[in-house]
Amino acid sequence: MKKVKTLLFPFLTILLGGFIYVSFRVESLRMFSWFNSISLSEVIIRIRNYTLNYDFLIPDWVKFSLPDGLWLFSFISLILITWKNEINSSNLFWLIGLPIIALLSEIGQSISIVPGTFDWIDIAMYLFGFMLPFIINKKSLIIKL
Repeated sequence: MKKVKTLLFPFLTILLGGFIYVSFRVESLRMFSWFNSISLSEVIIRIRNYTLNYDFLIPDWVKFSLPDGLWLFSFISLILITWKNEINSSNLFWLIGLPIIALLSEIGQSISIVPGTFDWIDIAMYLFGFMLPFIINKKSLIIKL
């Protein structure tokens, strides 16, 4: 049962981030054309028609920054699960590579070399999403560098 819970949590967090995107982000995002191409537009429209009534209740940081932390949390959690909570020189790249790319892309936005809007809250969510799996698993982490 513990293994099911361990695997379920990263998938639930990525689903929550996806739900936030589907519910509250602008329809000009590429993913909406993907939904259309796989005939999910009607389902997405129903979800958005329901959730947009609550848009004013949802803080901007939840709509625009929390999904960043959620996908990074999910990724790091799955990497730790894959390597049985062991951190070593052969998997270190996978643990820190994507978070570094995420942070660099946000910094790139601040100097206009990456499209998007720089936001300190995005950086905070990236850091939180990166660190939380290590905090949650601190008793079972095996570090062999």
